[in-house]
Amino acid sequence: MFKSNNIPKLYCLLAMFLVFQGCKITYIPNTFNSPLLRNRGDAQFNAWAGSSGLEAQTAVAVTDNLGLMVNGQFQQNKRTEDDVEVTEKRTLVEGAVGYTERFSDMGIFEIYAGGGVGKVPAKFRNITWDGPPDITFNRWFIQPALGFCNDWLDFSVVNRLSLVDIGPQKNWFYEPGVVGKIGYKRIRLVGCFGFSFPLRGHDQRYWDNQFVTISVGLHVNFGKRILED
Repeated sequence: MFKSNNIPKLYCLLAMFLVFQGCKITYIPNTFNSPLLRNRGDAQFNAWAGSSGLEAQTAVAVTDNLGLMVNGQFQQNKRTEDDVEVTEKRTLVEGAVGYTERFSDMGIFEIYAGGGVGKVPAKFRNITWDGPPDITFNRWFIQPALGFCNDWLDFSVVNRLSLVDIGPQKNWFYEPGVVGKIGYKRIRLVGCFGFSFPLRGHDQRYWDNQFVTISVGLHVNFGKRILED
């Protein structure tokens, strides 16, 4: 039987797991932006905090079926290496264009494709790295999602395929997850839970990724939104 007093223990274990990963990883996936845009003029902004750092996301529908998004990610960690405190920063700015199709009053299918550029610590294994401690990287992705929406709730099941180019190697990742937004119409609380599975074998990779992503935040809709056809 699951007891409520076990919840703090679960949070502690999860925090320890994420911190442990963060000590040796290079690529930390950003939170999914699944806007579920309804119609032309629908626009929104999300602010997130979580295992992927601080993030800002925006999306706008330029037609009833065409959407644009821009995402930003920032994370800063401090660690001790050889008795010296080291500050690590991770950044990412990306954009995407997408197609949205409503298949019922509350059901939406969307697919976005895009890419971006950022900077991460140059943490490589199995090779000797003589470059700078921080390195610029590129990421390209395609992200289909199936969603449900009404005045109180948006819920998306997301599948993202990402190609991440860091230093001496490109790696593919399959990144599934869920996004939920709950509140009334224009202002909602949001939460995201996702995974990141590398498609290259562990012994073949030159750098590591964070396996789990958890974020919470605030959603604001400031555009024209129509639920009924």
